[in-house]
Amino acid sequence: MAWLSLDEEDADAARFLGHLALALQSAGADHALCAAVLHTRDQDPRETAMLLIRALRTVPRRISVIVDDYDRLGSSLVDDVVLRLIEHSGGRLHLLLATRRVPNLPLARLDLHAQLSRIGSAHLALDDVEAQALLGTHVPASVVDELRRYTEGWPVALQHARLWLEDDAQRQQEVAARFSGRSAQIAAYLAEQLVDDLDADTRDLLLRTSPLERINAALADAVRQRDDSGRLLARLEHFHGLLVPLDGERAWFRYHPLFADFLQQLLDREHPGQSVQLHQRAARWFGEHQRLAEAVRHAARGDCGDLAASYIARAGSWQLLLTHGTHAVRALLRHFDHRTIRDTPVLNFTQARLLLERLRDFPAALREPLQRDYTVMIALLRDRLDEICGNPHGLIQIAAQAGALDEDDHLGRGMLLCICATTAIAQGAFAVAEHYARNARAAMQSGGSDLGASQAMLSLGQSLFYCGQLGDAEACYRQALRWCARTPQLDRVLESAAQCLLAHLHYERDRHDDAADLLYPALELLEQHDGGMDVLAAGYGTALGLERVRDHSGRSALLLLEHIEQIAHGRKLARLSELAAAWRLMLLLEHPGNAAIDVLIARTGGESGLAHTLRSSHRWHDRAAMGFALARWHRLAGRSSAALVILGQIEQACLANDNAWHLARTRARIALVLQQRGEPLAALPYLYSALEHVALTQSWQSIVELGLPAKAMLRSLRQHDPHTVGGSTRALTIQALLERLSGDDDPAGDIFSERELEVLAQLARGYSNKQIARRLHLSENTVKFHLKNLYRKLDARSRESALAQAVQRGLLRGSEPHADQAVATD
Repeated sequence: MAWLSLDEEDADAARFLGHLALALQSAGADHALCAAVLHTRDQDPRETAMLLIRALRTVPRRISVIVDDYDRLGSSLVDDVVLRLIEHSGGRLHLLLATRRVPNLPLARLDLHAQLSRIGSAHLALDDVEAQALLGTHVPASVVDELRRYTEGWPVALQHARLWLEDDAQRQQEVAARFSGRSAQIAAYLAEQLVDDLDADTRDLLLRTSPLERINAALADAVRQRDDSGRLLARLEHFHGLLVPLDGERAWFRYHPLFADFLQQLLDREHPGQSVQLHQRAARWFGEHQRLAEAVRHAARGDCGDLAASYIARAGSWQLLLTHGTHAVRALLRHFDHRTIRDTPVLNFTQARLLLERLRDFPAALREPLQRDYTVMIALLRDRLDEICGNPHGLIQIAAQAGALDEDDHLGRGMLLCICATTAIAQGAFAVAEHYARNARAAMQSGGSDLGASQAMLSLGQSLFYCGQLGDAEACYRQALRWCARTPQLDRVLESAAQCLLAHLHYERDRHDDAADLLYPALELLEQHDGGMDVLAAGYGTALGLERVRDHSGRSALLLLEHIEQIAHGRKLARLSELAAAWRLMLLLEHPGNAAIDVLIARTGGESGLAHTLRSSHRWHDRAAMGFALARWHRLAGRSSAALVILGQIEQACLANDNAWHLARTRARIALVLQQRGEPLAALPYLYSALEHVALTQSWQSIVELGLPAKAMLRSLRQHDPHTVGGSTRALTIQALLERLSGDDDPAGDIFSERELEVLAQLARGYSNKQIARRLHLSENTVKFHLKNLYRKLDARSRESALAQAVQRGLLRGSEPHADQAVATD
């Protein structure tokens, strides 16, 4: 064993080799060869190194040499010599390089060849037994434990602590408590060994970030009001054990407690009183980055109690909806009656609103600091309860409240602008909704809320959808899902709302299986929680459409309508109740002669009720549904003029609100009425408009939902219009529509969807519901939905009878149950 201490003068390779030769000679290497090295100063160091290698090969055992302060050399030639010694000594030399910086050696290669071991600060830290041995057996174990934890086992610090204790052996507990980085001996060591040689910028970084428990480059820049912290932190890689990385990416660091104490002493000495200002800057940075605990802690240490309180107040109110999601907010309301909240979701908002109204009873001095949060929360509750859209001044009021907030209150403004967007959608003002949704998204992104931005994207997608921009709408829904998924706590309600709207779009484009896969699990969750009215309208409209396609008798759709009416009544959603009544009339008209039709028309007011919807902007959903139903009623009864009047009124309302979605449907119906009363030329402009919309958006359902009458109309057009032949866009669109209206030649194609046949095939292989869900990448509830439809269509009550019927109908060719596999049951 030999020890070699170095300094900057030893950077000369010949000098280094001379010192190393003496060290090896003292450890038993060949004296003659080592002595020869001392007389070869003018020789190439690489050749000199070969003399040492020959000397090492003569010794019977391995020699270990500790090379202290290797980082002081900084010589590439010395590095090259050391590498030669390592690789050619035949395992006879064990070099231990003590260095503050990573040496400029091919460490990865050496590691790969098992020629390298790394010993970091964590390995060098003393444990309890070692610390006790260093400090002395006379030192109480409690003192040893305290010092070891504070020094983190750093041997140098514990050695200084031992000297510190020896100054007053009678009061070791008290003396140990006073030991810190400010203690004279340790402070002198840190200054001499580390700080005194630093450049001014690096020294500034260390001092001004020393009050912080952890730092990264961005935080250090904010606290120092500089932009060079990342570069400076990279320079400090050699501060092993004193600047401790907190993550694998080495983005976050903390200081060793002793080092932090020492730096803060220097900070107080050189910049008195600045620590308070640094804490305040750190608080604001953490607040901006949604780190509540650290923001509050630094605000308090910066003598800013009001700032600390503001962070707590903000996090404790409506803003938690954006940072933690509705589930976390609901957890705050667990002091309410659990059963009531579980069974009637709207009551948790009602109860919360009653509690908020009590704020008015407090003195103005107590009420004023919370006025902003109160304004936002009341607006949010009114929006969820669908109360704003019916007020002609509601949208203007919320927009004014958003404009009155402080310029930097991005989340407050974003939340109110989201409410403006949903209100505009509820009023059918889609261009206005798009404007507010884009501004809300920008505000939420400025505030750093992915959940808030996702909510804005859903409103933006809805506005674009109804304006006829289905591709852009789909992009918005998918972006909202991506943002929602990357939040720390997934907001299931927001995710389900996005899935519900995306299912609506899939259904519009005739992708029924994709729509069903998304829709049913999403609707189930929204019914249990707090889905908004317009999202529910899209979801239930899609569900009804799917039921009508899969059960032509209408029974399933009517059962679903009863469920929708119960939801609307339970949540006191008047618009949903009115829409459900219009949907019921549409369903009944698909089976003419039902006596309930006239009763329902009388109950809803018929034309007078429709006229009321035309005067009420927020009733655009049931205006279109009721108008289409009444127009069909008149058309079937031969009253085509009355049907055209109604459809003309709806057309004008759609044009006024940029409602391209209902406009295409309206014009398709106008064309159908004109064509059926013998005016095909008058029908053409309306039909062309509808076909153009379908071609641009692939919203096949706009015309397909008219059923067989649309099929006859399209065939007639193709026969009499020369522009609908060949490969024109119009011709291709008509052909695609006719194929969708006609079905295909598959015996199951008219009544079984592709997804139902996939489920049937898996059923035939004996898989359980859970296994089918896993294999088809569906939810278990969606599988149950498809099985229910299969049983009904096959007139079966069990799996066995369903499979028997399927085989009998020829639906399972190549998909019969395996002979060795029993049918599973759930």
